[in-house]
Amino acid sequence: MLTIFRTVQVKLIITETSRAALIDQYSQRLRLQRKEWEQWQFQSKKLLTEAKKKSADTYALAQEKIAQEERRRKEKIDNLTYTLQQVENLPEGSEIDYQTVQSPVTIQEGDVWDEIMSGTEIMIKDGLVHEIRLQTNNGNKEKEE
Repeated sequence: MLTIFRTVQVKLIITETSRAALIDQYSQRLRLQRKEWEQWQFQSKKLLTEAKKKSADTYALAQEKIAQEERRRKEKIDNLTYTLQQVENLPEGSEIDYQTVQSPVTIQEGDVWDEIMSGTEIMIKDGLVHEIRLQTNNGNKEKEE
């Protein structure tokens, strides 16, 4: 016998309480990203000014790197904005991917690998484990007792 770890998907069942918590969480992350964006814009102006003093090549390289960083940061803000809008519009009872965790499982010779590694899901409702679902051989999900 051997104990290994498998990935288990944790899903959140949307309720008024969980929606409010998610909206608050994503709103905070969005505010932080926007604040970092503003700081980055200030820093990038300083970097460009310093690069311009050195050479045209340095200035062009700095412009390129700054543009890449701005695209990356803007994409983060756009993604958070989109996610926030999605959470606001989800109907109650919806299930969303929340996180993944590692779960130990004991294996031994003769075990069916696909069954061991198949989709176990933990359903969270208002901060409590509401249900544990195990995928069966035929692909159906069943509630663990």
